[in-house]
Amino acid sequence: MKKRGCIVLGFLAAAFLAAGCGSRETAGQKEEAYRADAADEEAADRACVRAETAAEGEAAEEYPEETGDGAAGSTAGETEGAFYIYSWDEEIRERLKYVYEALPEAKERVQYVCVGTRETFPEEIALLLQDPEGEAYPDMIALSPDWMMEYTNSGILLPVTDCGIADTDLGEMNPYTITIAMDKKDYTLKGMAWKSSPGAFFYRADMAESLLGVNNPAEMQERIGSWEGFLETAREVKRKSDGTVKILASDDGIMEIAMFLKARPWVAMDGVFRMDEAALIYMDVVRALEKEDLTLGAGQGTEGWKKGFSDGSVFGYFGGADFPGNSIRPNCGGERKGQGTYGLWNVCQGPVPYALGGTWLGVTAGCRDTVLAGQIMKALCCNGEIMAGIAEGTGDYVNNKAVMDSLYGGKKGICGLLGGQNPMEVYARAADGAEAFWMCPYDREINGWLEKQAEAYAAGEKGKEEAVEDFKRMAAEALPAVIVE
Repeated sequence: MKKRGCIVLGFLAAAFLAAGCGSRETAGQKEEAYRADAADEEAADRACVRAETAAEGEAAEEYPEETGDGAAGSTAGETEGAFYIYSWDEEIRERLKYVYEALPEAKERVQYVCVGTRETFPEEIALLLQDPEGEAYPDMIALSPDWMMEYTNSGILLPVTDCGIADTDLGEMNPYTITIAMDKKDYTLKGMAWKSSPGAFFYRADMAESLLGVNNPAEMQERIGSWEGFLETAREVKRKSDGTVKILASDDGIMEIAMFLKARPWVAMDGVFRMDEAALIYMDVVRALEKEDLTLGAGQGTEGWKKGFSDGSVFGYFGGADFPGNSIRPNCGGERKGQGTYGLWNVCQGPVPYALGGTWLGVTAGCRDTVLAGQIMKALCCNGEIMAGIAEGTGDYVNNKAVMDSLYGGKKGICGLLGGQNPMEVYARAADGAEAFWMCPYDREINGWLEKQAEAYAAGEKGKEEAVEDFKRMAAEALPAVIVE
């Protein structure tokens, strides 16, 4: 068996760093609201809710053919053995079906293996990586933003340039998807994503008009373009509805959104833990939502959360690009305009451009065939025709700005479920404006400690100063090698 030693890490051009630093748009920036006649709405609505129909088994039957704009050619002359790709679910396997039409030889060699869950995958894969001579040693692995820096900031993964990926291959990617996958020591790129997950605020347009006098998404964005504005609007919604309507079902997920306001990592390369203003804002937002009874108190996925889409008790929800198809449609009580709350929704950015979750692919240092690894990554993450097929067939918001604009720009992306608005305008700004320079390898643990202290503060069990000091103490105790300011 071929011996797999460590491969020296290359240095990626400084252009990657520049590409990874997206500019955050001003909170008050307006989005345009698109309207269309009923026929156009019904036709275009299929694009808006395509994620749900794909989940029901209606994925595209045909995959795009190779056109030479991203997928590489034959792997002749390379290792002929099995090529192992590991993940925690079937998502990547389903997307690879689109790749195999362009790379049929890859289909013959790829062994796709699921282990653990998104949360337990790091521990599962670490055991396999301890045996570089093992037959089932991972050649490529899936990566989650919750923990991926443990891998990208080490010698476990190769720079993508070692697999034939060039600067020009990254031109249409959303900046944060590049930044998050960089090794923070030398800024080499060690992971690539085929999709991005821009977040937004989905709200009842009819309630916005009756309770707030708001007539379009641009006006709504002006009101909630900051956390201060969001809370003031939440109070007004409660007051104007005599307490029958709450701005959110619960404060679940506020943490993920608020962190996109961070100005720096929890722990920088100098090994120092620093408190960030975004954490204090998060604590105050959760405290206000809880203390002033501004949410329904129905956690995500609960019956109250689901009923809020149709019974008029919830004004809006934070969610990703798949939210209309996966959450609003199945819970709104209708299938067309005039039924339930179908067509009564709009979308705007909210307090900050943000992204939710996502999955990246990385190539291990002991990969047996870096040529094939590069071909797969280039086909899945850079090939415009393949990515267009994935977007249309699965509902993914693919990580290619040109493809998404071509498919859903202007009236092509109007959505009847969202009242004839084109949500792609909002998603594109969020994907381009979301920033990931503030992430660090300890985010999963540290954010958990912050959430615990924020809950205690919101419940009135602790004062803010005490909660902050306890948060710092938890960091100091759990991370002895880190200096806590």
